[in-house]
Amino acid sequence: MSDNVNYENAVTEVNEGIVEEVHSIEDIESASDFELKHTPNLEVIEGANGQTIKATIGLKGIAHPQTEEHYIEWLRAFDGAEPIGTVNFGPTDTPEAVFEVPRTSSQIIVQALCNLHGIWEARV
Repeated sequence: MSDNVNYENAVTEVNEGIVEEVHSIEDIESASDFELKHTPNLEVIEGANGQTIKATIGLKGIAHPQTEEHYIEWLRAFDGAEPIGTVNFGPTDTPEAVFEVPRTSSQIIVQALCNLHGIWEARV
């Protein structure tokens, strides 16, 4: 992994007793293919009652594999610290999700769990 992953503000999650850091790209221009293929890509669609967030995996056309050995297990979204929802995936599923956000905070966070490389997030 390259040195431009932001660990300073990393959130931790307890999963079966293991504390795991949440990774994010600090500088998109110098991000590695490894970082790009793990980070959620967010499309924000403004609506009358809030926003719709379409989340896919991979930035700049770098796709994440979905195989039995290496795949995205879930995408989950937060409105600030408030959970919005989680969508689970299997190894043959396309990791895409749509979240309805009633915009109560100034930041939407979407996280993705890679079964081999942990949790990655993007914020809008």
